[in-house]
Amino acid sequence: MRVGRIVVFGVLLSVCPTISLSAQVSFHFSLGARYSSTLVHDSIVNPIDVRPTIAPTVLLTVRDKLHGPWSADATLDVSPSGLRRHEGGGSFDAGSCTAIALTVGLRRALASRVSGRVAFGGLTYAAQRSGVFRQGNGGVLPAVSVSAAYAPSFGARRGLEIDARYDLHRFITPALRGATFTSPRPVHRIAITVSARILGGGGQP
Repeated sequence: MRVGRIVVFGVLLSVCPTISLSAQVSFHFSLGARYSSTLVHDSIVNPIDVRPTIAPTVLLTVRDKLHGPWSADATLDVSPSGLRRHEGGGSFDAGSCTAIALTVGLRRALASRVSGRVAFGGLTYAAQRSGVFRQGNGGVLPAVSVSAAYAPSFGARRGLEIDARYDLHRFITPALRGATFTSPRPVHRIAITVSARILGGGGQP
């Protein structure tokens, strides 16, 4: 988690001066759970899958209200999870990792209390040098994200939102390349989160 804390600190340092300059900027905190698809699949002898467990996820978002129904945002997304190796009908511990993503996106109000978001950015894995990460994490992987949010009326004062999020990135590490995995594997992630405005933008819907 040390890497995640450093990234959070850097984002806070860059964001705070902006917040003081514009009443349109708001700061949001989200908490939820995430499912991730398989990181590694091999079936040369026996089917082997390595995938993250269902994980808690924490998001920090800086949002800037634009003209009309649009807003722009930057989101830091941190998800620590265990890894499980599934082989021969059994499931075994394969260590742990933390997925850290930073995306920049556009949001648009779609209907009363409903909004949608499309974002692009990068994702990296922080993990001990073992297993698929024994030769490093493969660097920053391009990621795309889409989400839909519902803002219930009872939470309007605090900007409460319930979000369904989907993102996609392609996964490969140096250790996998050395083991003849030549093509990155698409990884699909789905998260359900609840968010609230914790700073700024009090006049935003």
